[in-house]
Order: sequence, then C-alpha cells, then structure tokens
Amino acid sequence: MKRVLFGLALLGFLPGVAQASSLWQVWQAARANDPAFVAASARLRAAATERPAALAVLLPQFAVAAGAGPQNQFFNGEDFYGSGFEPITETQHLNASTWQATLTQTLFDWGQLKSYQAAGFAVQAAAATYQATLEQLTARVITDDIAVLAARDDLTALRQAARGFGAQYHDAEARYRAGLSGVIGADEARAADRSIQAQVIQAQATLIAARETLTAVTGNPAITATGALPTALHLPPPGRIGTWLDQAQSGNPTLAAARLTARDDTALVAAARGSYLPSISLQLQHTHAAQAGTAGYAFFGQSLNGPGYSVQQGNSVTVQMNWNIFSGGATKAATDRARAIRDEALANAATARLGVTRTVRTDYFAVVLDRARLAAARSAASVAAKAVRAAGDGVRAGLISESDLIADRQQLLSAQLALHQAIVSAISHEVGLAEAAGSATPLLVRQISTILTITRSPRSNHHG
Repeated sequence: MKRVLFGLALLGFLPGVAQASSLWQVWQAARANDPAFVAASARLRAAATERPAALAVLLPQFAVAAGAGPQNQFFNGEDFYGSGFEPITETQHLNASTWQATLTQTLFDWGQLKSYQAAGFAVQAAAATYQATLEQLTARVITDDIAVLAARDDLTALRQAARGFGAQYHDAEARYRAGLSGVIGADEARAADRSIQAQVIQAQATLIAARETLTAVTGNPAITATGALPTALHLPPPGRIGTWLDQAQSGNPTLAAARLTARDDTALVAAARGSYLPSISLQLQHTHAAQAGTAGYAFFGQSLNGPGYSVQQGNSVTVQMNWNIFSGGATKAATDRARAIRDEALANAATARLGVTRTVRTDYFAVVLDRARLAAARSAASVAAKAVRAAGDGVRAGLISESDLIADRQQLLSAQLALHQAIVSAISHEVGLAEAAGSATPLLVRQISTILTITRSPRSNHHG
C-alpha cells in the first residue's frame, strides 16, 4: 500500500503528467509566465522613474568640485619696466588646492515644467497599458480554458454516440442474421458506426490542440483545465447598453492609455515650444583657493627668493537668464515633430474609442441573444434525447427503420455539440463585454472558476 501511495505521489510531480487545475490556478500560472504581461510590468517600472527624473531637474542642484596638486612654473624673457625692456626670470614651485560649492535653483523654465507634466501622463499611460495587458491575459486564459472543457465534452458526447451507434450496429446485424430485418438496415448502421469513429479521432486531435494552446499560456504542460461546461449556465440580465457604453468610456484601460498618451504628447509639444522662451535660474557659489611653496624672481641683475603663499575666497549670488535666440532651426524642427506625434496619438485615441464602442455593442447584443440560443440548444438536446429513446424502442418493435434511428442519433449528437458551442459563445461574449468595460479583473476569474467547478446538473441527453 505504501508503494502505491508513493508511486501516485511521484506521478503527480513527473513532468508531462497532467494535473487538473481550476481556472483560478490556470490564471495564476499564466500571469507568472506570459511574456507580454511580464514586459508590461517592466515598462510600468521603467515609466515610474520618468516623473522623479523630470522633477529632479526643477529641484535645487548642489555640486562640489575640489582639486589639489603641485604647480611648477618657469618664465624667462623680457618685460617693460618704464625705461625699456629688461630681462626677467620667474620660478614657482607651489602646492595648490581649490574647492568650490555651487547651489543652483531653476526659477523659470517652461520646457522643464511641461516635461514634468508629460512625465505624469506617461506614468499613468503605462499603468493603464499594464491593466489592459492583464485584462487581455485574463480574457485569453478564460477563453483557452473553456476551449479545453468544450473539446473534452465534445469528445465525451462523441464517445457516447459511438457506443450508441456500435450497439445499434450489433443489434441490426443480429436481427439481420435472425431474418427479422433486411441487410440495408445493418449496412446503414455499420456505416454510421464507422463514421462516428472518425469523428471521435478528430475530436481527440481537437482536444490535444486546445490543451497545447493552454500550455502555451501557462508555460507548464502539467497544468490542464478542470471542471466541465456548465450545461445549466444561468446568465444574469445584461442591463442597459448605455450603461455598458458609459462604463467602457471611463473604465476601458486600452482607451485610457491612448487618451493619456495623447495628453502626454500634447504636453511635450508645449515643452518643445519652451525652447523659444528664456530660462531663469539662481546660483549661489562659494570659492576657496590656496597655494603654498616658493617663488623666485631675477631682474635688473638682482634675484629674490621667498615663500609663495596665498589664500583666496569668494562668494557670489547670480541670477542668470539664458535665452536661445536662434539655434539653426532645431527648435522649430523639434516642435513640428512633437506636433506630428501628438496628432498621431489623438488619432489613435479616436480609433480606440470607436473600437471600444463597436466591441461593447457587438458583445452586448450577442449576450442578449445568447440567452435565447442557450434555451433553444437545451430544449433541442432534451427533445433529441427523447427521440433517440423512442426510436430505439420503435426499431426493436419493428415500427421504424434503422435509418430513422440513425438520423435521430445524429440529430442528438448535433444538438449536444451545438449546446456546448452555445455555452462557449455565451461565456466568451460575457468575458468580451467585461474586458471592453474594463471589468475583466481577477474577481471575474474567480466567479467563472466557481461556476466551472460546481457539479453540473444530470444530463437529460442520454444516447441509449
């Protein structure tokens, strides 16, 4: 018994062994693995540094410079001393040290002020892009997870149908050999049985592809979707379309990022135009210079040697104005470029607004129609299941042909697959509407994960 338990525990950790995971667990794995989301996180961290960097230029700047070292000088030549040019020689051997402290404060710089404002918009745009990437990942994870469940349920329905067709074929063959029915019914039943086997193989390939798609999101092949399609899915009333449109206009992160980018680029236009204006700064400076050593002088046939010691200190207060009157057209070129980028950003924001409006309207009306589609699909599956049971009794009683039972079985299978597709579409449209409105949050993942893990109601579409 211990060996069995150890083997099962080891099996759970082997690579490539599927481990059933809830939608919430799949989403957490995808969030840690998805490169687009990781990149958005890095962009947000990088953008967060722009505002402090822009503010730093406006704050006081304090700098200290210092230096020390020997200075040796020699001069030999003639100099004018009133009555004529006389030969003179100078030598100096000094140790000099200097230091200077400077405090500078910008009083006015329109370009820097607007750059600081633009940095704030850039940070907000990066945060909105981060949120949009997270919501896109959320929608993708839900869609891919549902696709696995749908492919699995489709395969289950096809296998059930295959068992039904197989049993019908054996019954028809037995009745034919007993002389109770003709060979045509047996051949039709055999053809239907072979056809459904091919569909089962195709469904297996579809399930494998769906699992691989989910693996590409999570980065872990051991993670697979758990739960089942909620055949009794209850959709809440969608509310008014105007409410959804208003929520999307204010809450859609992609639209918010486009608008904030446009505001950022508008501020950068003003920053570029700031180069036409003067900048004013206040500077406080303290200077200290000292030297010590020996100095020698020779002139008029006399020489004099002595110490070369001196100390010099000074303080200054300066209000400085810099005004770039002409820069060869560089300011105009920079301003024109900033305007072009701003115009592009404004157009992108308008495009994003139109796209969000279109998505909301499309998904809203799809959500409204999904209720009727789900009700019709459930009813069709239920009626088809009853028809299969009745047709099976009719064939055994000799009241109807094998062809009628085959048609009813095929109708039931189509109704089951249509119900699965209706559930997938309903959930996809709900998620799409939530994403457009900016509410595809982790809370939505938890809600759908709970729905998928609740035991579904007993099926009424038994093949018989």
